[in-house]
Amino acid sequence: MYTMITIGVDGAKRGWVYSIVERDRVLEIGFMEHFMFLGFPTLVDIPIGLPKKGERECDRLTRRILSKRAASVFTVPCRAAVYQESYEDALRVNRECQGKGFPVQFWHIVEKVREVDVFFRSYPDLSDQIRESHPELCFLRISSKMMESKHTREGLNQRIKILREHLVFDVENLQKICREHKIYIHDVLDSLVLALTQQFPLETIPENPPLDEHGLPMQIIVPARTQRSPNPG
Repeated sequence: MYTMITIGVDGAKRGWVYSIVERDRVLEIGFMEHFMFLGFPTLVDIPIGLPKKGERECDRLTRRILSKRAASVFTVPCRAAVYQESYEDALRVNRECQGKGFPVQFWHIVEKVREVDVFFRSYPDLSDQIRESHPELCFLRISSKMMESKHTREGLNQRIKILREHLVFDVENLQKICREHKIYIHDVLDSLVLALTQQFPLETIPENPPLDEHGLPMQIIVPARTQRSPNPG
């Protein structure tokens, strides 16, 4: 039986999509312009903890697990690169501290990475309440099968099917929310699986995560490998 209120947050074009779940009920799906703590344990799909040099071990291990879906795990550049003013400058700095560049797709979300990083500077004690996760790996662990791309109809239907095995929600209502807030349905599904994930026994990747220079754990939280029914009440 599901036992607690949990929240999943996913980045969207103009802000953040969030889902709040209690037991098997979806209490709320909403949109917030700026990142904030909503009062309950939260998983968010955004890098938390930025390396000073080298690659984050959690990203490397997650790519290995995801195999053919490994491209969904961005290379997280070093902190100094994240705070550069241009992609070109960030590439130059990252080649100095990591020995390589990073995809422009990461640069498209860099403002959100900075927003969350600055948030934790103001609220460092929340690092045990708001933790990083990865929706693709959550879907894999919960379903024991690799999903097709979330940008395809088949991939969306697979995700909806898995979520409806654990949560009660109306797909038409999800579509209405998407139209209202001008967000993609795959962002809503990602936020739902992040909320659902916390109803299961959890695993930290890596098992003993290192801290970045500001004390933030460089980790990814996912359902444990040996899956069972959500936490008993």
